[in-house]
Amino acid sequence: MSRIAAFPCLLALYTTASLLAPCAAQAEAKAAPTSGTVEYSSDVSEVDSCNQAQYRMPADATATAMRVSTAIKGEYATFTCRVKWSLSPSARPTYRPILFSPSA
Repeated sequence: MSRIAAFPCLLALYTTASLLAPCAAQAEAKAAPTSGTVEYSSDVSEVDSCNQAQYRMPADATATAMRVSTAIKGEYATFTCRVKWSLSPSARPTYRPILFSPSA
């Protein structure tokens, strides 16, 4: 009796793992997005909502556009900031004064 016939479960496990390996390599090969949008809502202020949205961008991203909206319900307000970002080195940054760097 051969060893392969004695342990058919191990053979099936090995075959399954070797078939899945190329798929795992393809999944890792997919690149992360080079641009995107983050949004954050705050009850504190417009500055807080935009800072929090900016902190959620990838580390080397450039903020290319932003939009702040305010929703008032009674005496309470919610500030929502949407920031578009890009990882492209040629991305034109927005120079809106409400955005601050993490070190500020």
